[in-house]
Amino acid sequence: MRVRLGLLLTLTAVLLGLASAVTAQSRSVFWRQWNVHIDNIDTANNRFDVSEQYEIDFSGTFTFGSAVVPLNNIEDIRRVQVLEAGQPLRESCSGTPGTFCAELGADALSVTYYFSQPIRDSAQQFEIRYTVIGALRVYEGGDQLYWIAVPSDRYGFSVGDSTVTVQMPPGFAPREGLDPVETYGVPARVSVSGTTITAVAEQAITGSESFEIRVQYPHSPSARVALWQAAFDRQQTVGPLLTLGAIALSILLLLGGSFGLYALWYTRGRDPRVGPVPQYLTEPPSDLRPAEVGTLLDEIADVRDVISILIDLAQRGYLVLEENQREGILGFGRTSEFTFKRTDKVADDLKLFEKRMLNSLFATRPERTLESLRNSFYAVIPYLQQDLYAQVVKDELFRSNPNTTRWTWIGLSILLLVIAGIGLFVMYELSPAITGALFCIPAALGVVGLLGIAFGQAMPAKTRKGAEEAAKWRAFLEYLRNLEKYADVQEAGAQFAAYLPYAVAFGIERSWIRRFSQLTNVPVPRWYYPTYMGGRWGGGYTAGTPLPGWGGAQRLPGDLARADADFSLGDLSGQMSAGLNNISNSLTTLLSSASSVMTSQPQQTSGSSGRWSSGGRSWSGGGSSRGGGSGGGSRGFG
Repeated sequence: MRVRLGLLLTLTAVLLGLASAVTAQSRSVFWRQWNVHIDNIDTANNRFDVSEQYEIDFSGTFTFGSAVVPLNNIEDIRRVQVLEAGQPLRESCSGTPGTFCAELGADALSVTYYFSQPIRDSAQQFEIRYTVIGALRVYEGGDQLYWIAVPSDRYGFSVGDSTVTVQMPPGFAPREGLDPVETYGVPARVSVSGTTITAVAEQAITGSESFEIRVQYPHSPSARVALWQAAFDRQQTVGPLLTLGAIALSILLLLGGSFGLYALWYTRGRDPRVGPVPQYLTEPPSDLRPAEVGTLLDEIADVRDVISILIDLAQRGYLVLEENQREGILGFGRTSEFTFKRTDKVADDLKLFEKRMLNSLFATRPERTLESLRNSFYAVIPYLQQDLYAQVVKDELFRSNPNTTRWTWIGLSILLLVIAGIGLFVMYELSPAITGALFCIPAALGVVGLLGIAFGQAMPAKTRKGAEEAAKWRAFLEYLRNLEKYADVQEAGAQFAAYLPYAVAFGIERSWIRRFSQLTNVPVPRWYYPTYMGGRWGGGYTAGTPLPGWGGAQRLPGDLARADADFSLGDLSGQMSAGLNNISNSLTTLLSSASSVMTSQPQQTSGSSGRWSSGGRSWSGGGSSRGGGSGGGSRGFG
């Protein structure tokens, strides 16, 4: 009984928690009206009063409101008042209902007001009043008021209707044909009636949109200049030049960096031109080993080149691949077991990467299962790749180690990206005081860095010998890839095993095996022992002994009749493909990696949205475009 009661209480708590979470997430705010009234403008003392009047629909339960007004281009904000439904709230930072707390910091005024009682799924009216000191701009051609009435930061909630009214003092009405009046953000309708300027938003203010107004009026000789204006005006004067300079420098860096990268590739990374080469070659053009050829063509010693070393050594008689199959559970399916066995062939004449392959497999014993390589052989691959890079340089196919060349340029490009990232951070700090175009400079460096990574892949340069060898081997690849076009597949079957290591290095081993799988005259590679087939392979291979040819050492006048005489590569194509695939997967899985994504963010709405049709077309100072307005900040409820 107690257990059931405990479970019931736990379930109830969980459901209540979920209900509370859903309720919290479903809360929303809609400003049915957001009107701003600016009056009591004192041009001599550079001050005016602001009244923000809200009519709000609440969905959910709310207990407080918040308003943050930044002190950008403002000296001070005083005499803060908050009214709820026309009744003033008491100033106190105690957090009790019916109070508000106004805190003036170094960067902003923060106002938190606590409702007289919680508001749940209903509407309410609020008003925030305050006096702004030092926000008017003073110029001989006309003084200005620039105020962000509805800020863009409203935590995503929308405003249905908004009207901004500016009541100028007598004698300071905007002069027709001289003083412009404009709004920014959402489209608006602007009207001027004497000393009263009215701007009405023509649509809802949604998302991150704002509603701003800028008014010019006759200059007052007695007007006090705000403390911040001189620095602001210098910025507005120098800012366009800095913007132009930053953009020009960015374009120069982008174009110059791109051209410089191309010039570096053209002079250092481009392969020498070679003479005419046949379209295809029916046999290997030189004695380069398959792994060297794979590294030469794509300039990368990748895993398939490493695997081709194994198959090439087997083809040349240094090892044998033995396969045994076991029945699955209850007779369903089969599992293959692969074993590598060393022959008695001496390895003195092998190249370094070939010796390393044999030593890694058979250092302690003459045979090794494929399964035993699963968690150990991956450590050998980097050394084999280094040996291959060293070998192609030793063979005078590349001017220098292609991997070192590639990563040197990629490393320098990554360093440039790091510098660009630091530059973005620095410009983020400087751009508000100078110009946002400063971001273009590190952005251009970043683009050059990304291009540098791409160019770095192409910077390894072949020698003339290497370029000629690559051209010939591509002709041989063309032959293997399109065998039916250039030769009789039936006759070419005799070269199946000899060319298989090259097919592995070229990455076409599957199609190469599949091409001959239906033919009856293609001999199974002598290094492949499918012991489960019985017959000549039934006894398997004894490690360390000579690798016999078909028919053994005894010479007979003809082939002996065998019960499995119809056995051909077609019977083994599936097993061979699986074997190569298993080798490839067991090595490459350990070397795989993953990459990350970009984020984007929505762009802020910008541009002028309304203008007094009878006003002037130029501003007396402070810049001619949007930006630098006072007020704004954020508004929200919780």
